[in-house]
Amino acid sequence: MASMTSPPPAAPARPPATAILVTTTATLAGLLLLAAVTSATSLPLFALPFAASAAIVAVAPAAPFAQPRSILFGHLSAAVLALAITTLTGPSIWAAVVAAGLATAPMLLLRAPHPPATATAALAGLTDPGPLFVLNPVLAASVVVVLGGVVLGRALPGHRYPTYWR
Repeated sequence: MASMTSPPPAAPARPPATAILVTTTATLAGLLLLAAVTSATSLPLFALPFAASAAIVAVAPAAPFAQPRSILFGHLSAAVLALAITTLTGPSIWAAVVAAGLATAPMLLLRAPHPPATATAALAGLTDPGPLFVLNPVLAASVVVVLGGVVLGRALPGHRYPTYWR
């Protein structure tokens, strides 16, 4: 008797060249904005979690985890949780792992899942940057990413962002 299993799903079709161009332009523009603000202000905004956030906004602007509330609440809640953990344990690889793993809970409770925020938690768990980390770079970089997404959403054809605010 032949097996009734279906074949494994295939990778999605390659997007049209114009979509690749628009998405690549949006990604580059978002990263250039983070780098420019970092260069102009000396704020450490061009860190890996925020570069990943900018790329998600460019590549998947309609995804729930790319929306402003997810970026802002995701990074902020992950940072606060990680700082609480490092206050109790000190910075270490173990504090980073626990902070990154537990960061999912507040994001989901806040209806604000944002995968790059786990990297924010890991970074804070490794370094114990102090309470101002929540404002600089976390809040500042999150705002730059969201505002950059809004501008690109208006400037680039077929690139609508955000899908929702609340």
